[in-house]
Amino acid sequence: MKKGLIGLTMAMVMAITSFTGCGSSKSTTVTGPSNQAPATTSSGKESIEIAVVCTSLTGSLATNGDYMMAGVNLALEEVNAAGGINGKTLKATFLDDQVKSSEAINAVKKAVDQMKVPVIIGNDSSGLVLADMPFAAEAGIPQIVSGTNIRITNQGIKTIFRMRANDAIAAKILGEYVVKSDKHKKIAFMYTNEDYGKGFMESTDIIVKGLGAQVVDSETCNIGDTDFTAQILKIKASGADSLLLLGKEVETAKFLRQSKQLGLNIATYGGSPFSLDYVLNLAGADSFEGLKIVTHYLPQDSDPVVSAFVKKYEAKFKIQPSTHSVCYYDAVKLVAEVMKKYGTTKENIAKGLHEIGYTGVQSKYKADANGDMVTKQVIGEYKNGKWSVIDRIE
Repeated sequence: MKKGLIGLTMAMVMAITSFTGCGSSKSTTVTGPSNQAPATTSSGKESIEIAVVCTSLTGSLATNGDYMMAGVNLALEEVNAAGGINGKTLKATFLDDQVKSSEAINAVKKAVDQMKVPVIIGNDSSGLVLADMPFAAEAGIPQIVSGTNIRITNQGIKTIFRMRANDAIAAKILGEYVVKSDKHKKIAFMYTNEDYGKGFMESTDIIVKGLGAQVVDSETCNIGDTDFTAQILKIKASGADSLLLLGKEVETAKFLRQSKQLGLNIATYGGSPFSLDYVLNLAGADSFEGLKIVTHYLPQDSDPVVSAFVKKYEAKFKIQPSTHSVCYYDAVKLVAEVMKKYGTTKENIAKGLHEIGYTGVQSKYKADANGDMVTKQVIGEYKNGKWSVIDRIE
């Protein structure tokens, strides 16, 4: 799988046409497929530019940025091959937030003030979205994100839209599955102390307690922590019959690996970060055995639409599409449909995103009053060395 990720990164490099600055933020403009030279507009054909804020192209989550780019580029290729936006070429400039709030803000400011795009797609990390979304909102530019913290869409901002179920929805599904379906009564939490992990934990805590379960321990860690011995020993001593491991990719992977090494053998549940191949590689397949997660999508889903997308993506990139790939593929295709039907100004796009119904790969999309566009989740189980979808909830 590492070879596949390297190939994907090389494909992205081949698509680069320019690097410009905003603070130290980097941007990459792409108009064509990501595994060959980008399409040009030298023929005089008009183009429409959108901005994609990636979490991230550099930094600790750079693989996620690669996945996001790949999904966007595949969608761009298909949109432009089908005639673009009413004859105009759709192109994207990728802005790197480097997993830093300051760079996320720089990226959105650049998209607003310099590029003057009519729509911004991204970013993914909840904390970064919360940091940069006020700048797009103030300019009235619709921003389509995948961060799941509930606060993103509960502030009355009419130009923010979300391509994934928020943490409250995922928490309800996960909590009910753990307590009602799998009959666990003594819950331990381990979460990363940032917006995604903390928000997911708090929402799930309410659900499991409401169902009569007891939270016997709640542990946390900071981003960048590497030794989780103290937390693991406390959970072992708590008498928990299940562990809800909620948080960011690297830390939860390392925690899971160490927990198995230290003999913490209880039923373990998590969220969408565990569906990523590099998280599996970091934790080790033995540590994943028996893990159940609630997520937006798994490439192993037998749904015909998902299967067709996975086949197409694998043929191009020689690797399975991640949750980031499919989400940002859908986001570009959604924006293209809105532009075709409603127009290409920021006002047209915002209106269209509130009104349109669109069926993508990850889900059916229809915005509610807050801008949340999807409720679909799947329950995945890692068993005998592979993922399978054991339930779908819409």
